[in-house]
Amino acid sequence: MEKGIVALRNLKTDKVFLFYSDDIKKDCVDMRFKLDLGMHPCKALQADYTATGLEVFRFDTIKLTDDPSALNELSKDFDLYTD
Repeated sequence: MEKGIVALRNLKTDKVFLFYSDDIKKDCVDMRFKLDLGMHPCKALQADYTATGLEVFRFDTIKLTDDPSALNELSKDFDLYTD
């Protein structure tokens, strides 16, 4: 089980949903499930996903770490989904 910072990147707009995960593989599957059902809590991300579909999104592991606070330091490097 890998822990770290993950970016769900919209390849069309380059916007990123950044999150910390205790289990990267599981959380990516769970997030995709929520997006497919239209239930993701980030409304802007959900709207883009609903409009374009999975094809323009990619999960990228940004940093393997067991320190969730690393998320704050990396956030400034991305154009983030904020709501």
